[in-house]
Parts: sequence; structure tokens; C-alpha cells
Amino acid sequence: MATTGKGPVQATMTGSSRTPARPGLWPNGAPFALFLSHDIDQIHDREMWRIIADLNHIRRVVFGGETGSARLAAARVARALFKPKPATRDFATILEIEARWGFKSTFFVLHDHYWRRYGARFRIQQPEMRRIARMILDAGCEIGLHGGYYRFNDPDAYRESCLALENTFGAKVVGIRNHWLRLTEGETWAAQVAAGLSYDATFGFNETLGPRDGAQQPFWAVEPSHPDNSGLVELPLTVMDSTLFRCLGLGGTAALERAWRTIEPVIESGGLVTLSWHNNYFNEPEYWDWQWVYEELLRRLATLRPWCATGAEIDQWWRKWQAGRAPASGQPEPPSA
Repeated sequence: MATTGKGPVQATMTGSSRTPARPGLWPNGAPFALFLSHDIDQIHDREMWRIIADLNHIRRVVFGGETGSARLAAARVARALFKPKPATRDFATILEIEARWGFKSTFFVLHDHYWRRYGARFRIQQPEMRRIARMILDAGCEIGLHGGYYRFNDPDAYRESCLALENTFGAKVVGIRNHWLRLTEGETWAAQVAAGLSYDATFGFNETLGPRDGAQQPFWAVEPSHPDNSGLVELPLTVMDSTLFRCLGLGGTAALERAWRTIEPVIESGGLVTLSWHNNYFNEPEYWDWQWVYEELLRRLATLRPWCATGAEIDQWWRKWQAGRAPASGQPEPPSA
């Protein structure tokens, strides 16, 4: 239970809220919806924690059997130290890949204590971050909040972070995904709705692919309970890059096929496919398959003609659909596009 100042909010979910969506729910009769998202944890190539991550990858390849090349990872460390890529390059690449298929995405920007182990690696006021944000917005994409590891489940901190992003980038922030997918369900969702957020995209696991608890479509994480509480919509995660390549240790074709097998049941149910790909593994010769798998997934998905939208657009569509449901029939009609 949390208090917003406008009455109590209880995070609740009903069993029906996680049932598969029927095909044809989405705009223009699309067979399923697609939510492309990116968590911006860091933007600089020459960055201590990123280099430490590469060194740990080398250790796991050599001693732990993780897929990858220790030689190429070492080359990546040298490149980052002596010839780092520009901060905007990865974002230009992501936007170009998505525009190729007429897709757009949401970028969740980390706002947290600067230069701590799980904190932010950049300041949102830095010129590079401002340029990146302008690129994102000019492409018709969305900026959301990547909820800080040290600002977890604190409605005041969430609210402060949203205002910081809005004041810096000039775009309203309505969605969130917590860093490291930190989630305590009721407590997290109550804090988010108390902060004025409209949707969350944290519902997933770092170590496991596929929808958490079988959730293949958006659902009410916090149902609207009175006029001042508009509730909170959850957009569940389907596949995240770090799960494939780090936690499961897959690579190349094996990673692609495992990701596709995970996505197919959601497509067949007419649900929401959500991908999360971090920006800092694009334009990486040493980690070529992270980008290649993303491009291949988008190519396959595009042939099936999904409705691809930002998190904010999916949230608003879902709310319209919920508002237009016919309680007696149990078969709601989708709203007009």
C-alpha cells in the first residue's frame, strides 16, 4: 500500500489481465504488437565499468566456458582505451536499423547516483546526452526513465528523476523500466503510480527468457481505483540481449534461434513482443552478434506486419481498449485506430 496524497493506491492484478490477447486486437488489424526498447546505462566507450565488464567477460570465456572470443574482447578493451567511438554513433545505428522497417522504439535513460557501482555512467546534462536525446525525439521515438538502482521503490526519487529528464530534454516522461529489472511487484508499482508514471516495462527476469508468469500482453499492474488514480499498465518483457549473451552464454545463430523460439508463442497468441537491447553493444566488431541478432529479429518480425509503437503509444492504446471492453460478452472490441 502506498499513499499518493490523493488517496491510497493498491497494486492489484486479476487473472484475466494476463490472458493472451486475441488476434486482431491491435490497430489496423495487426496480428500482434511489437515494443522495441533500449536501456541507456552508459554512452561513453572509454568508461571504467564497461572495460571491467569486458575483462570479466574474458575471464568467463577462459575459465567459465562462456561463448565468445577472449582475443576479440581484449581488442575491444584496447580500442576503447585508445580509439573510442563517438557517443552518438550507436544511437544513429539503432535508429537507422529500426527506420529500415518503419519501426520506432523507446529509450529508457538511467538517472541515478553518478559514478557508483550500479549508478549512472553519464550525466543527463552532458552535451553528448543532449544530442542523443534530440536524435531520439526527432526520429519519433520516446524517452522514458530507467529507474535508478539506488532510487528504487521511492516515489519521490522517481518523480525527481522524471522531472530531471523532462527539464533537460523537453519531453514528457510517462514510462519506466527499473535498472537490473528490480521489481517487488506491489511495492514497486505503487511507488511508480504515486510518482505519476503511466506504464512500467520491468516485468521480466535477467536470467530467463520469455514472459514472466506467462504474461503475453499488457496488464493492469495497478488498476484505476478512483478519478485521481489512472492506474499503471505493465508492458511485460519477452527477450533481453544480456540474457541471451551473458546469462545463457549463447552466441550467433544459437542466440537468434533461441530468441525466436521465445517470441513465437507471443506472436501466435496475438500478444505483445517486447525486446530490450542495450545501446552500447552496437558497432562492436568484438560483439558482432549482439547487433546481428537484433537486426535479424527485426527482419523476421517485419515480414509478419506487427503494430510497432513506443511504450507510451501502447499504453494509451491498451487503456482505450480496456475502457471500451464489453463486460457481459467477455470479448472486447478493439478501438478504432
